[in-house]
Amino acid sequence: MYRKATCLIAALTLFFLALSAHARPLRVIMLDFTDETGGIADTALTGPLNSRAFTEKGVYFLQQSLLASPGFTLIDRRDFVRQIEQLQLRDGSDPLPNTLFATRERPTPLGPTFFNAARSLDGDALIRGSLLALSTSKQKVNQGGHQAEFTTLNLRVMLQAMDTVNGDVIALEEGKASRKFRQTGSLQTEIGEDDLLQLYQQAIVAGIPALEKELNNRLNNGKKSRVKVWIQTSADPAMVEMDGILLGTSPVEGVELIPGDHTLTVTRPGFETITKKIILEGNMKITVPMISNQLSAQERKEAVSNMNLRILKID
Repeated sequence: MYRKATCLIAALTLFFLALSAHARPLRVIMLDFTDETGGIADTALTGPLNSRAFTEKGVYFLQQSLLASPGFTLIDRRDFVRQIEQLQLRDGSDPLPNTLFATRERPTPLGPTFFNAARSLDGDALIRGSLLALSTSKQKVNQGGHQAEFTTLNLRVMLQAMDTVNGDVIALEEGKASRKFRQTGSLQTEIGEDDLLQLYQQAIVAGIPALEKELNNRLNNGKKSRVKVWIQTSADPAMVEMDGILLGTSPVEGVELIPGDHTLTVTRPGFETITKKIILEGNMKITVPMISNQLSAQERKEAVSNMNLRILKID
């Protein structure tokens, strides 16, 4: 009896340890679905179909599937677009109404991209989809002297995930779904949009498990370890950016970043802009000395040449 109880306790302990070690939900951002079918469909079966408009509805089904999975946290697309807009205007230029990706006479020094905005929202991956095929295959069968034709509608999608750190494709999975119809001389089936959308949803759902598994393998198993950083200045509050991404105003408390080389930029009106290359190898507290621009040119030069960040590594 004692041995059984001991085994039960050990099993429960392992179970709860496994739960505690479970990877945090993946924070993902949905991009768009693209139509790779060339607009080709069997109109005899599907009727007139706007393939582009149909394809774009894949975003809804993928969002629905990701929200239903405990392994994912879905970042609001509106927050994502808003962050891109903010990054684009960090060069001090005026807003350009109704324009998301505008061309200016002088380029934005920060070079905002999807990946900058995704990292600033602590995203793990950007996900986009493609409708690869919406095709039919036909088989004619002689049934008791009567000819019958079986038509199979096949739908295939591709789900692609990109790393927010460097844009690498880290997962690429397919989802498939099909439905068979019996056509005779007296019975001709034309599938409606609702049936097509159900097939579309089935294909997307079919690709989610493999996508989640691959993302967990690439992102949560040591590939994207993080460190925490605290940043303050001698003239708080000041604007703090890391790699051109706004972290907030100082003091910045315990922000999570990816280890490695980074560029820290601190700005405040009335003070010199401080830009320093740093290497994050662990949790760190960083203090940035600020230099007033009211100093003489010689005083500023000397202050800048003698200025060093005070960095304290935290175990």
